[in-house]
Parts: sequence; C-alpha cells; structure tokens
Amino acid sequence: MLTAETPLMTCDGPVPVRDIREGRELVAAGGWGESIFATAADIFVQFDHKGPVLSLKTSRGATIRCSPDHPCCGRLNQVNRLYHLYLMERNALGFRVGLSNDLMKDLIAMQNLRHDLFNQQDIVDRVWIIESTENALKAEFLLKYAMFKYGLPDVPFSGRQVESELPDEMIRELYNRIDTPSRAHQLLLDWLMFEDSPHVTMRVAKAGQTASNAVQFVIFGGTERAGSRPGYSHLIRIDNVQDPDKAEHKQFRRRQTSHGQWYLEVTRDDDEEAQLFVKTLVALDNLEVVRKIQLTKKPAFYPLPASHLKHGMVVPVLGDRGNIEEDTIVEISTEDHQGPLYDVKLAGGCTYVAGDWITMSWSGAGTGTARKLNEPRA
Repeated sequence: MLTAETPLMTCDGPVPVRDIREGRELVAAGGWGESIFATAADIFVQFDHKGPVLSLKTSRGATIRCSPDHPCCGRLNQVNRLYHLYLMERNALGFRVGLSNDLMKDLIAMQNLRHDLFNQQDIVDRVWIIESTENALKAEFLLKYAMFKYGLPDVPFSGRQVESELPDEMIRELYNRIDTPSRAHQLLLDWLMFEDSPHVTMRVAKAGQTASNAVQFVIFGGTERAGSRPGYSHLIRIDNVQDPDKAEHKQFRRRQTSHGQWYLEVTRDDDEEAQLFVKTLVALDNLEVVRKIQLTKKPAFYPLPASHLKHGMVVPVLGDRGNIEEDTIVEISTEDHQGPLYDVKLAGGCTYVAGDWITMSWSGAGTGTARKLNEPRA
C-alpha cells in the first residue's frame, strides 16, 4: 500500500492517492511499452498503519513510498556486476546463505549439476536476494553478519561444487543437525521479505528427464490486443511438452522448435479467466507457475513485493512520452511510518502508475500474505 502523498498518474496529471476516488481514470500499462487508461473501481485505506515503509528511487528520479508487501515489478540487471548476498533453499536439505558477484552465472552452474541429486526424485532450489551492493567489503560484511547472527551455513549443497570443502555425506549431516528453516524465516523477517516470493525457483531434473515442469503465465504477453479491454492479451505457455495431443491441450496452439521440442500456448483477455485456466493446468499436470508481466518490448518483468526490489534491479517506469520504459534502482531506504496507507482496485486493468513507477493494482491481498509484517523482528 502507498503513503498518502504518493502521486498517481491520471488523465489530468499526477494526483495524490489520498485524493483518488472511484471512477477516476488512471494511467496504466497495457503491455509491450504501451500505456492505457483504467478506471478506479475501489479505494482501500488502512488507517491505523504503524510500521516500516520503503522509499525506492530510480536513476531518473522516479520515487515510490510504500509498504514492504506492495506488489511491484522488477528483474535482475544483466549488465551491472553487483555483489549479491542471497538465501538459498534446497528442498531436500534446508537453507544456506551465499555471496556472488555474478549471480545468474552461478545459478546456471548450480542447475547444471544434474547428477548430484542425493538420490531424490525431485530437487527444487529457491533463491532470495537479500542485499545487493557494489562494495566488496560491505558484501563480505553482510555475509558474515548473516552467518553469525542467524547461524546459517554458507556450505554449498553439493560436494561437487568448486568451493565445497566437504563431501556429500557430511553436507547432509550438517544440514540435518541445524534448524535452518526457522533461522531463514527470521532472516527474511528482519529484511521485511516474504518466503512465498523467491526471486528464482529452479527445478533440477535428473539426466534424460526433459518433460515440462512449469507453465509460464505472462500478463500482457500475447502478441495480439485484447478484444474486451485496452491492452494486450495474457499469454499462457508450456514448454517441452511430451504429449501435445492430450485432451487438456486441445485449446492450445502447438508449435515445434527446430530441435523437435513441442510447446503449447494460448491467450486469454480476462484476468480472472486466465488465472483460473492456469490453476486448472497446474492441478492436472502438477506444474509450477512462473508469473511474468510484459510491460516493455524487452524481457518480461517478475511480479515482486516492494521489499524484494534491490539496488541495481531494473524496474518499469512511465516515460516522458507516456510510454513504458526501463530504469534502474539507485536508492532504497526504510523508515517507520504511522498513518494511513492506500491502494486502488481497477476495473479492466491490473497495473497503475504511482510515483512514475508501474505497480500492480490491489487484487484482494498483498503479494506477501504468508507472513505478517507485525511479527517481532530481531
């Protein structure tokens, strides 16, 4: 939710969110770099908020002040070489902390260790970026702080990783002896972060196992405009399909890559219909959902709580010509706030512009509903 003075972009210019009323036309994102207008259907106010509020600023000066669970959009910046302190979970073992100056490269290397699965049938890795910095000494300090304050190991999950000093048997014993889940929970709590919103989720399959394990739900990801509302349609896609002729796949368009792999895709105009369709697919085929939102003509963004946006990440903002562009986060601060917070539900839209940021509209609950922010922090 937003602080009272946060300006929302309307057809008449910026207006503080406290002055927005039902029926007001707001500027929103429609997909692929385009902006649209959407109508405010309801205004929600939390009058008695007393707790932390984040202030996030981009290189162009776009600033938003909001609660840590306010739904935003972002993705890792492939250009910036920052140091990332991360928390990682392997479902077969537990949680660890780590430090990387090329996180995407390291994650790919972890995923390529396909044979080292501790004889488990299903290995899922989840990664939360706790902090990002350009300063190497600060990065080392943050790693030591996380290790000593929370008692979390920095030992790799695999004895085959280059930096590992222990064999697999001792690694298993180490994680069995330490209650890493409760310590990881406290770490995320103190950073105002949410366990149900990891930055990266990887399912590691055994060698030769190529069946699809995820459905991609890309808001505004369709290449055609929606017929029932402004903006583009929503794309639902499944890659590496082994049996494209199954009954539940008949609604999909089938495509085959040059390598002979099939993928299926279908589009939906209505938000609720698209979400219900994805839930049905997940139940039928035991798939995980990868949610994205196509706001520019560059790679799609990921819906994330505001507290999961870190220094150096790329976020969508409103450009000078009314189009949707990309910008980089350069400043993040936290302050205690007492007073009302606001949010908006839209009719026929799922985004709006707040402080020149593209944010997700109210959808019945905050992004991080699995944990309340009023839990005591260490």
